[in-house]
Amino acid sequence: MESEGARLPSIFNDLDVGIILYQPHTGKILDVNDYTERLFGYSAAQLRAIQVDEYTAPSTPFTQAEVVDFIQTAASGEHPYFEWQIERVNGEFRWTHVYLTETTIDGSQYVLGQINDITEYKSRENLLQLLTRIIRHNLRNDMSVLIGYAEQLQTAIEDDRLEEEVQTILDVATEVGNLSNSIKEIEQVTDPDVTKRYSRNLRRVARERVKTAQAAYPDCELTTDASADVWVTADEGLTYALDHAIRNAVEHNDCDTPKVTVTVDDDNVSGLGQIQIVDNGPPIPEMEIDAIDERIETSSTYHGSGVGLWVMKWCVDSLGGKLTFKERSPRGNIVCFSLPKTDQR
Repeated sequence: MESEGARLPSIFNDLDVGIILYQPHTGKILDVNDYTERLFGYSAAQLRAIQVDEYTAPSTPFTQAEVVDFIQTAASGEHPYFEWQIERVNGEFRWTHVYLTETTIDGSQYVLGQINDITEYKSRENLLQLLTRIIRHNLRNDMSVLIGYAEQLQTAIEDDRLEEEVQTILDVATEVGNLSNSIKEIEQVTDPDVTKRYSRNLRRVARERVKTAQAAYPDCELTTDASADVWVTADEGLTYALDHAIRNAVEHNDCDTPKVTVTVDDDNVSGLGQIQIVDNGPPIPEMEIDAIDERIETSSTYHGSGVGLWVMKWCVDSLGGKLTFKERSPRGNIVCFSLPKTDQR
């Protein structure tokens, strides 16, 4: 039988996270640790006496009944979690992440709420969303205008040197404009609600993407080497990564006839499935490979293929895989995606 006078062990006061002890059936607050008092701005006695809507911000209008439902769900053995913006006693708003779990104290059942202050994280998230909108919309639109004027200028001049310079403007403007699509892809693979994962056959994916690329680059030799069925759990991030790898291999290739082969391997030793994009182009600059390594500080600036490498890294990382690069002898590159396999078909 739960006791209305139950209290948290004193050790919880040493934590830098809020802890709330709830009565599992009524949702009544029985006790809080010191961090919770500092976070909310209310004393433990005040929190025990007031309703949840009195310290909830307008952005997340939880009712007492909804909170009780969450707590009763936790008491049944589930572990609900949610974001909650609180209103402190001084009127300040703070974003929190709440995780509820059942616990036992002196043989009686209770529910513990773990409260993490995520205000700084939410601020960075909102800033990133703002920057994303600016890049995806404003930058894309501005580049479209620039490309349009450059194309008009290109048709109006006859000087070969000037034509080359205008073509450079067109190439750079096109690459910068493509940033919008790359950022959208990264957004999608980092948002679990946007793309759903399911069992995918690497051989089938490789053949589909090579067929699509061949239509876009008819003057290139694009082939697949995939004799085995290798299954992984993936979302559209796999498609994005492979498309960027093939595109980079073709567009940054200085051979008269770019050659790209996409291979699929089943590595039984590591337990990983592998897709390799093999080309006959110049080496990928080390500075661009270093730029996507979070352990290395870099001052390198934007470069066309660098954007594709970033998208590949984000996509492969999101799938729990690994992205590696090797140089071929005597010439070319091997870009490898190593991904966890699945037995599901």
